[in-house]
Amino acid sequence: MKNNHGQLSLRWQYNAGSGALVWQLMFTETGDLIGQKRFAADRKTCFFCIDTVTGKVFLNDYLLMEHVSSDAAGEGWFTGLETTNKHLGYCYACQPQSPEHKGIWAIDFRTGRVVWSRPDIGFVANLNDKFLVSHSSVFGGFPERQFLLVDPLTGNDISLSGLDGAQVNAIREDVVQEEVRQKVILPEVVTEGMAEERRALQRVGISETVRCECIVQGMLTVVALHEQAELSGTWHSFLNVWHKDRLVYVDAMEKGVDTPSFNNFLIQSDNLYYIKGREELLCVALS
Repeated sequence: MKNNHGQLSLRWQYNAGSGALVWQLMFTETGDLIGQKRFAADRKTCFFCIDTVTGKVFLNDYLLMEHVSSDAAGEGWFTGLETTNKHLGYCYACQPQSPEHKGIWAIDFRTGRVVWSRPDIGFVANLNDKFLVSHSSVFGGFPERQFLLVDPLTGNDISLSGLDGAQVNAIREDVVQEEVRQKVILPEVVTEGMAEERRALQRVGISETVRCECIVQGMLTVVALHEQAELSGTWHSFLNVWHKDRLVYVDAMEKGVDTPSFNNFLIQSDNLYYIKGREELLCVALS
């Protein structure tokens, strides 16, 4: 959407709360954005759900709970999003004293309803109509891992027995990356070998020596510029969007920070999403 001056307009913005860090974003097939926000001071992580068209917040400050108790999963901190399927989002918790993921929760984030959950499996890959998962056990004092297929809508086993190594390897070769499956375009740090991106930056007058990330999408060039102040040594990050060689949107993402934050913007379904000041998520319509 453009305003009367031909500039891109802000569609909506979401404030995650004081002290929050917008951490993880995923998209459902039904048009919802599911996100995770982290509160480092309280060691708490929560989830939220937003309508991508209107910006309506369906769910906010959702805390993932253990499967069969009233305790917060992953000590309220070690949790995250694995994937999405249809209208559902899938969460994990980490095993105690380990980064390894344990358990799967299938959640309708518009309502916060847990559709199904299983503590006995860990997510491996999304194959659209089924999930590849692993099941860990101990046999004769030695740890074993078995791979299974489950239905993403019910959590029920599809395969009657475990998959062998050849089957698992064949499945993994066909797995589509999560950002591709969700139609997400991520930025890349511009380096010498990126000819298209460097030409796009030269066209809009950005020096090759500037530290930046870039997405080139048709006639649009989206750039996050990271600049370091000479006296203080702190970093300032600015988002700029050009249509051909005309600047159509600009905003400050961060100012006066010790280190620049990378990978804080993306494009999905003709919308540009970016994080401002760590606590805010903004959506700009690109068409």
